[in-house]
Amino acid sequence: MTTFEHLPLGPETVAALAAEGMEVPTPFQSAAIPVIARGNDLIGRAGPGSGTLVAYGAPLIERIEGGTGSPACLVLCTGHRQATELARSLATLCDSAGLRAGALAPHWNHPELADILFVPADRLSALYDGTVRVDAVRAVVFHDGDGLVKSVPADRLEALLTGLPSGCQRIFCGLPFGPGLSSLARRFTSKAVTIPPGDDTRRPSRKKSKPVRDLHFSVTEGDDAEAALALVSSLLGDSTLHVLLYTASADQAADLGDFLAVHGYASGPPGDATAPVWLCPGEEDGAREVLDGMHDPSRVATVSCGVPPGTESARTRHCGGGPAWALPAVRELGHLRQVASDAGLKLKRIRPDRPKRVSGRLDELADRLHEAARAPEATPYYLLVESLLERFTAAEVAAAALLLLDRDSGGKPAAMRGGSAAGAAVPESWVRLFVSAGQRDELGPGDILGAITNESGLDGKRVGRIDVRESHSLVEVYQSDAKKVIGALNGTTLGGRSLRVDYDRAKDRRPGGKPSGGPSRPGRGPSRPSGRPSKPGRGPSGGPGGPGRSPWKKPRVHRDR
Repeated sequence: MTTFEHLPLGPETVAALAAEGMEVPTPFQSAAIPVIARGNDLIGRAGPGSGTLVAYGAPLIERIEGGTGSPACLVLCTGHRQATELARSLATLCDSAGLRAGALAPHWNHPELADILFVPADRLSALYDGTVRVDAVRAVVFHDGDGLVKSVPADRLEALLTGLPSGCQRIFCGLPFGPGLSSLARRFTSKAVTIPPGDDTRRPSRKKSKPVRDLHFSVTEGDDAEAALALVSSLLGDSTLHVLLYTASADQAADLGDFLAVHGYASGPPGDATAPVWLCPGEEDGAREVLDGMHDPSRVATVSCGVPPGTESARTRHCGGGPAWALPAVRELGHLRQVASDAGLKLKRIRPDRPKRVSGRLDELADRLHEAARAPEATPYYLLVESLLERFTAAEVAAAALLLLDRDSGGKPAAMRGGSAAGAAVPESWVRLFVSAGQRDELGPGDILGAITNESGLDGKRVGRIDVRESHSLVEVYQSDAKKVIGALNGTTLGGRSLRVDYDRAKDRRPGGKPSGGPSRPGRGPSRPSGRPSKPGRGPSGGPGGPGRSPWKKPRVHRDR
């Protein structure tokens, strides 16, 4: 098994990595570190989850000399947050070599003097205007290069690369590795090594081997330990006896074990029959041997807290045992898709349950959003949003996006709020109506729905929740349909009772917080209907069994004379 000691790294760097719980390199790190250590240019088709920071950071720390008063290495990022997080992560390794890492972002003291400087996209001008000296730069790294290329004009990146000192090492990393990044890498590298080997411009093969099994995953947001706890709690049931958690380091395993113990879940090494949770910070082959030696390995769920570092790791972890799971961050989805595809695993994303009462329009919109979130081309947009969140709140970013959508639609927001559900681009608001008939009148939701659709001609899809209570009922309809329903049902008879229909008396349910009818009595609906006067005429259109009729009861609805 390859360790960092087998790679061309100094003992101080190896010790610093071990102190951070990193002893076994990922496949990308094993392949990239020797290339960068030799001073070669690199085209790395890899992204977050594959260990890109250590892959280029560790060997560059060995190569560059600090203390010159200006950066010896530039790392170009998409946003302030990313630059800050990367600089903080690399700072420990830099300290072991007497170097300093910094980010050209708020709250950094004289970052332009750092030996390794992380530069967000919106601060690239500092490399032109003299704020940051570039005459001593020996290496430049494009971190998440595809997002960077799509957020910075090509001529600015080309001018930067052209103006760097001759012999400057160039490292391009990205997943997906788009055509723009590929073109830039080809033009500004010399005899670059591509990892994984092959043409970095090639499109994924359409011919895929049949997946051997499913790999379920849900995206973690915020605390990774909370996500692991929630999954462990849901998996440990009648069919699952143990949950095997694979972590990136021994420190992560120890912290996660302590966190689970607080919530009553004891943990131990793989094979411990007394512990419901097994923790594996390494030695994946040993954990697999335990599974293979079990009488019924299907009762052990395997979970990667993150993304398996490589193809072989994914096979070893998840091609045996019971249900297979991964808990990636949003930024690691590209790496997860590549690893799963190469390992013959079929990804199945598990999302939180949607609200039960969802309109057809919202359902359609949710499906489109889920499809877009899975698309590889969504990565640069995510990186763009991440950079925007450095300056604006999430609500401000969302409002700006809606403004742009409104402008693209021709600046006609009123059309987007119209009464037609088929053409509505913005979901309509719901309101709750009071109907003066309920269970004591032997009515059910189907009877109420039938009366609404028959009397008002409203499509049943535009009626929401119907709550039938003892003496009355509460019905949710779209706000644009409320007056129509009130006018149509007021004065009709249903279940032998003359109906009074109005907005529910709760203030937060009425438009403007005011009742549309007369005063209400406690425990009852409005005292006087506000709909149009009843007209003489024939009963509702449609015979028994017509649209909206209850299959178990024939509603008695007719106009009062």
